Amino acid sequence: MTLAPRQGEPRPEQGHGQAPHTADCIIEAWGPDRASCLTEALLALVEVFADVGDTAAVDVLPLSAGPESDRDLLVSLLEEVIFVVGVFGVVPMRFHLAETEDGALAGDMEVVPAGAVEQVGPVPKAISYHGLEIGENGGEWRCRVVVDV
Repeated sequence: MTLAPRQGEPRPEQGHGQAPHTADCIIEAWGPDRASCLTEALLALVEVFADVGDTAAVDVLPLSAGPESDRDLLVSLLEEVIFVVGVFGVVPMRFHLAETEDGALAGDMEVVPAGAVEQVGPVPKAISYHGLEIGENGGEWRCRVVVDV
């Protein structure tokens, strides 16, 4: 399943979307480079369970992964979001990622207390490697992942 703009609408350079999948959810993201694509995937994951609106961030937590395969990098970053929600009771609302010289990604996430945002669904339990896709094609990075909710 590809999440695409409606016919006749131009697709933004980077973005994300989601679709239901049996008892799970599929998130898909794209961007001009790996870091922007993964940032969009992180935003899509948060939208599965929370509407952060224009809530002001109260803290900033570090976020990094790699160097590892693109698949493992994607899963590591998404699982870090699930971890901070479950352990610290905060919801990330903005992400800042940059490539490092060794192929890893490093940055941070701005967070708010979970009680300060509207919960729109259950917090995901895990990220599946089944059906996971990530890669660059024609100057665009894309990823697709099944989220176990």
